[in-house]
Amino acid sequence: MGRKTKHSKEIKIQACKNYEKGNGSFESIAKSVEADEASVRRWYLRYKEHGPSAFETSNRNSSYSKEFKLSVVEEYVIGNIS
Repeated sequence: MGRKTKHSKEIKIQACKNYEKGNGSFESIAKSVEADEASVRRWYLRYKEHGPSAFETSNRNSSYSKEFKLSVVEEYVIGNIS
């Protein structure tokens, strides 16, 4: 049985697409879907790295590639995320 998420994968994908198209900031998109801004940032980073499949549910904990982890750290260091 997969983990239960508060937001469907469709909502997460649409939020990421809206951000990519410039249809709002992380903050405004988060408010529109009733989520934390930090959550929407994480959704977008996962979407950017893995595409729509990033939001498939799993029976086990996620593991991320070394490259993905480094990209997140680099985004943090240059100030794009907190």
